[in-house]
Amino acid sequence: MKLKSFVSILSIAAVALSLSACKSAAVKQNTDHAFPIVVSAEEPAFIFPISLHGTPGNDTEVGLAISSGAVAEYGASVISGQQLYSQVGNLSWTLGENMRRQANKDQFKMTGTADKEAKKLDKQMKKLTSKLKSMGVITNPDYNFKYVIVLHVDSAGGMQVPYVKNVTAFGGIIDLETQEIVTYIEKDLTLSEDGVLAQMPAEMNKIIADLLAPSA
Repeated sequence: MKLKSFVSILSIAAVALSLSACKSAAVKQNTDHAFPIVVSAEEPAFIFPISLHGTPGNDTEVGLAISSGAVAEYGASVISGQQLYSQVGNLSWTLGENMRRQANKDQFKMTGTADKEAKKLDKQMKKLTSKLKSMGVITNPDYNFKYVIVLHVDSAGGMQVPYVKNVTAFGGIIDLETQEIVTYIEKDLTLSEDGVLAQMPAEMNKIIADLLAPSA
């Protein structure tokens, strides 16, 4: 048996143990909004292109796997913009970081530097929505997104095992009409290099579910 294969088996076992002891998702919700958040094929939410720092594997492949997984799970009630990642620049990262700072202060309004990021999001969403309409992804010419799901994945500390990465997924849903954070989540994940293309879509779908229908 090759060394990598043997180590991979050990890594998968470590992942299983780590996940069983993994910190559960911390979900915060803005009580000024009604829950669950209703999305449908007629009024879908938009998944902003996701920045993946520290995630094993090829970022493009993992990002598209997440996108495909969301479509398989939620159908037309969510639209992923991952294929437009190259058009959003650093906003994929800076927006998530600013949401994190606001949520950790229990402030759901995007104020200060977060306000600047929210304004950038509003401007960017106009461009992306127009692009999606021209691509035929959105067929209603009058539709504009209300809810944008913003997620970011960053490297995390903890025990390091070969072919395994610890990351933290965080972000939430922004109401474009009020420029407020509706829900926010932070969750530690342990990912296997060999299994990341299957694991990340499943984990991100769980996160999206928690954001749409958080526990009180």
